[in-house]
Amino acid sequence: MAIEITVPRLGWTMEEGTFLGWLKRDGESVREGEALFTLEGDKAAQDVPATDAGILRVPEGAPGTGDTVRVGALLGHLLAPGEVFVSGTGGRPAPSPSAESPSVPATIESVAAPDRASPSLPGAPAPSAIRISPRAARAAAALGVDWTALRGTGSTGRIRERDVVAAANGLQRRDPTVPGDGAPPRMPGRGIPVGTARRTIARRMAAGVHEAAPVTLTIRADATQLVRARAESKDVATADRPAPSLDDLFVKLVATALQEHPLLNSQWHGDTVFLPDEINIAVAIDTEHGLVAPVIRNVPGLDLHQIAAASRAMIRQARAGRLGREQLEGGTFTLTNLGGLGIETFTPILNLPQSAVLGIGRIAPEPVVVGGEVVVRDVVPLSLTFDHRAMDGAPAARFLETLRELLAKPPPRPAP
Repeated sequence: MAIEITVPRLGWTMEEGTFLGWLKRDGESVREGEALFTLEGDKAAQDVPATDAGILRVPEGAPGTGDTVRVGALLGHLLAPGEVFVSGTGGRPAPSPSAESPSVPATIESVAAPDRASPSLPGAPAPSAIRISPRAARAAAALGVDWTALRGTGSTGRIRERDVVAAANGLQRRDPTVPGDGAPPRMPGRGIPVGTARRTIARRMAAGVHEAAPVTLTIRADATQLVRARAESKDVATADRPAPSLDDLFVKLVATALQEHPLLNSQWHGDTVFLPDEINIAVAIDTEHGLVAPVIRNVPGLDLHQIAAASRAMIRQARAGRLGREQLEGGTFTLTNLGGLGIETFTPILNLPQSAVLGIGRIAPEPVVVGGEVVVRDVVPLSLTFDHRAMDGAPAARFLETLRELLAKPPPRPAP
């Protein structure tokens, strides 16, 4: 019996993704566990393995590379030897031929419902000029899009699913003969299509503002010892043991401060403030695919070389779009650093369900008063956003003060 290949849920928040293509050809044999197709989920692209063995059959009209697909949508089938598609089955496999049934050629004939013509609208093109695919019609109904006002990008002007999704995101050009809200500004310009990752980032960032009670505190800390330790590490670094970055040093110091102030490592769940046993630091990474925050787990149990190795691997995978779901989940606190771009202070947004995120600004030499004398020190601005539902301002302020004290001391050195 054939097995349906459907869009899996790559993360608990995922409702739709972007199909990035098959890794096997139509008609090719597939082994169980073998990478079958690539799907971009909420945060990153991932190769999806086959759940069983069989012969891959991709019906006509199935999602193509770049199409937006909802969780559970049908992509294709894995067939047993001799199993075929025939007309009249709605694209489903037919039983294998037997002595009691006539022979059927081993080819695919996908049967799709005919395109739907639009109803007549005053001032609209003739009904025969507006056609929509069945998949696009279902998407329009699910997303609440009036497809009769859209201009299709398919052959002969047919409206495709991607046109409906673009309209739902406010990027689709409406037919100029059909009035309606949501039309783009009447000025020269272009729309930038929004992919699955960007939409997910937008939802999560909006949730960090609207579902929590975010408050941001800012301090300036002496980072002279941190900069000095970084420079000394670079002097003795080797190819096998690279020097920890400033972010790596911050990861270690923040984990130390969180051990003293566990409320900053907490999560708000309904009427409960949950305190995880682990300290797992998520580090924001800017990539061409969008912002991701992979997680370094159990930071207090790692030395600086282990943290550095983990962070370098995460950066490589993030920029290649190859992070797995397990690398993006389970964070308890987030770091985001805009100092390298010249930013001093900013308002980082909570990465729910986490209760706090630390923004690191540009480290620069400044004159400061130490012991009654003016000296030059490397100073770093720190911006802490916390969820006021889970804690008050005083615990957050004490966490920042502890971190400032840790920065003023020589940081931990990498193990020999």
